[in-house]
Amino acid sequence: MASPPSRPTPYRPTRIGRYEIVSKIAGGGMATVYLACTSEGSIARTVALKIIRQDLRRDPEILRMFVDEGDLLQRLVHPNVVRTYEVDVADEHAFIAMELLLGTTLAAVWDTCVARTLRIHPEIAAFICARITDALEYAHEFKSQEGEPLHLVHRDVNPTNVFLTWNGEIKLFDFGLARVLGRSTKSAPGIVKGKLPYLSPEQIMQLPLDRRSDVFGLGTTLWEMLTGRRLFRRDDDADTLRAVQRGNIPDVREHAPDVPAALVPIVTRALERNREHRYPSARAFGADLDAFLAQRQADNFAARVSALLDALFPEEKKRQSAWIKPALFAVRRSLTPGPPPASSKKGF
Repeated sequence: MASPPSRPTPYRPTRIGRYEIVSKIAGGGMATVYLACTSEGSIARTVALKIIRQDLRRDPEILRMFVDEGDLLQRLVHPNVVRTYEVDVADEHAFIAMELLLGTTLAAVWDTCVARTLRIHPEIAAFICARITDALEYAHEFKSQEGEPLHLVHRDVNPTNVFLTWNGEIKLFDFGLARVLGRSTKSAPGIVKGKLPYLSPEQIMQLPLDRRSDVFGLGTTLWEMLTGRRLFRRDDDADTLRAVQRGNIPDVREHAPDVPAALVPIVTRALERNREHRYPSARAFGADLDAFLAQRQADNFAARVSALLDALFPEEKKRQSAWIKPALFAVRRSLTPGPPPASSKKGF
């Protein structure tokens, strides 16, 4: 999920299904994400509610994509994957209710560091990527309810889909492009899915994908965190695709001499264009990253991630704390006996 807005919209009571809408968090091509709350008896919950755009609700293909994503996410339960609580599609609405996370994306951290001529510490970069390998290994090994492997591939592993919380948690999200065996929606011929600078070479060539494709996207992310530079991104999309396929991949220490030598072969193997030479799995990638971290002085890496966010975004943390107050007020009010708020579907 995306980070909350720096200037939250005013509180406007509105309901969709059993959720009371508090404010808008973010908007995208298919859906809008809202802060919402609900209660059942004495249990109340604040959530991020992903609601499909009104003008798209009559499109059966888009609805199938939305349902596919929601059904998959609802079954993925892992500490490093954003939790999905509920999926509901009806004539008047279509939404996915997800855990509400406070913090920001890895992309925002990277951008802010670059703007301030800072770099993410190599140990923090390794820790973040190691926890994403945990999420990927879980997803890659996921099985159907009948116990059959789903061969899930995320296909869009990049810094915008990695979320860091103020408490130092690392979460992977946005499985909307994931390829899953038996999924009802299929990619159209000639369509490449995912953010171009983080695609694997086999994605560009439209070869059958496996888990190693996600390893390459995470390897690109790690290279960029260590160097503070873009690896494959170019001004032109065609040039970006050529860079992924044939562009030079410099040793990270050409741009960041202080990167520990032990990290160099890890990054290099994750970015092997020939996937037969790449890490065979996220687990193998993560094992090397964790082995590197184990050699460092014993440290609470989650606390260091938290401290990094506090240092980079002190005002954003204050804004988010203020931004969550209407939700907490709405939750308390929803637990107070009395008639439920009037239903309204305006604005959705």
